Amino acid sequence: MISARIPENESVRLSALHEIGLLDSPQEAEFDEIVKFASMLCNTPISLISLVDSDRQWFKARIGLDVDETNRDVSFCSHAILQDQLFEIRDTILDNRFADNPLVVDDPSIRFYAGMPLVTSGGDRLGTLCVIDRTPGELSEKQRFGLKVLANNVIKIAELRIKNKELYYLTETQKRIISILAHDVRNPLASIKNILELKQSEILDAEDAAEMIKMVTGQLNNTIEMVENVVSWGQMHLKFGQLNLVDFDLHDLVGRIFGSETLNSVAKGNRLVNNIPYGTIEHSDERALEFILRNLVSNANKFTQNGSISIDIKRAGIKTILWISDTGVGMPQEKAVTLFSGDVTSTLGTNKEKGSGLGLLLVKEFVERLNGSIAVESQINRGTTIRIEL
Repeated sequence: MISARIPENESVRLSALHEIGLLDSPQEAEFDEIVKFASMLCNTPISLISLVDSDRQWFKARIGLDVDETNRDVSFCSHAILQDQLFEIRDTILDNRFADNPLVVDDPSIRFYAGMPLVTSGGDRLGTLCVIDRTPGELSEKQRFGLKVLANNVIKIAELRIKNKELYYLTETQKRIISILAHDVRNPLASIKNILELKQSEILDAEDAAEMIKMVTGQLNNTIEMVENVVSWGQMHLKFGQLNLVDFDLHDLVGRIFGSETLNSVAKGNRLVNNIPYGTIEHSDERALEFILRNLVSNANKFTQNGSISIDIKRAGIKTILWISDTGVGMPQEKAVTLFSGDVTSTLGTNKEKGSGLGLLLVKEFVERLNGSIAVESQINRGTTIRIEL
């Protein structure tokens, strides 16, 4: 038996596989009907929608087979995803790659296999739509064409679902942002207008007016930060679905973020600690990750006085785990678990810094756009740790 080689773009391919959302999902009639039709079209007892994971092939839909998955090293589909077109084995016994394969020698006793790669719009091969028989065979041109059409439909259904989900989430987020802007932009501008009117009517003297303007300046600074967040969010969504995945130095990225936060951290007496090793290369959307980390560091600084803020990393297979930790005031655990749930109410910082909560809302969205997850652990007067898994 000869196992298939690993594709050159394996890490990117696996990211696309997990992002499309089919792996380990429940059975669905749309996909079950496709394998039933493929089986009828090709006159084979077995048909599968097979997704090739890092060490297994998992079947999203199946007919004629009782198991949900098999090891990747014995998988026919691992060979098929290396091809541009249909991968067809007319008689496995006569092929040195498969003659002694356990799936040939034992159940399900494969003698004929034909697999059409499931190729995303970005060109990643996630698995196959395949048909299998226990006797040697050969597909006709009409059957090959039909299998190709059905395989394309598998991907189209999956990608359409992602687009619909993105559009729904985008619409709901836009509604929340408009509501926040309508409230938080209006308030400081209205305050300044009122102060100027009172000054002009000589109800306020110059000293009182200056003191009130100083108070409103804090509101304006928060509003400027909020608008900058919205602009970044909008710029990202102008190219929705087109993440710019590149290799970049994560230590340098964190260094730039800390550099831009130096004045704010010094004013609060906080120490910024970059625990990302030198030369750590991350494959992701650099701009999106910078937005995420910049907002979280800025937020940590608001709730930390004379303490420290650190960023740490751990690799777990193809996953990257980041921790953004502070020694600040912390929060009750019941609030921590809902911090990114969509509730944009905010708490004053240690210097009475006010926030809209919008930054955290957008952080959660960007993490999800990177196919990641975010969680919070916090203790009052002990600090907060935010864990991001990408």
